[in-house]
Amino acid sequence: MLLRSTECSVCLWETNRTSPTLPFRARIIEFLGYCPFDPGWTPGERLTWIRRYFGLSQEAMAPRLKVDPGTLAKWETGKKEPMGGFLIRLQKLLPSDI
Repeated sequence: MLLRSTECSVCLWETNRTSPTLPFRARIIEFLGYCPFDPGWTPGERLTWIRRYFGLSQEAMAPRLKVDPGTLAKWETGKKEPMGGFLIRLQKLLPSDI
């Protein structure tokens, strides 16, 4: 699989001068063939990782979860906990063995 990026961009990522934009992150993970998921992460950290894995911004992910971007941001930072149907949806999205 090709990353569809320039050699210069990859060099900048590898030397920590810039970070890949959201759409490239999923391609990089697929290219590397492993999931950099840490089982010790909080649900908010796992949610952030999944969102970034799919190359989505909070504005793009929020409608898929049927919440506003501000609520998603609070979940990701741990400032707010999902409740009710949102919690059930997230539990399906965030299996503990990712």
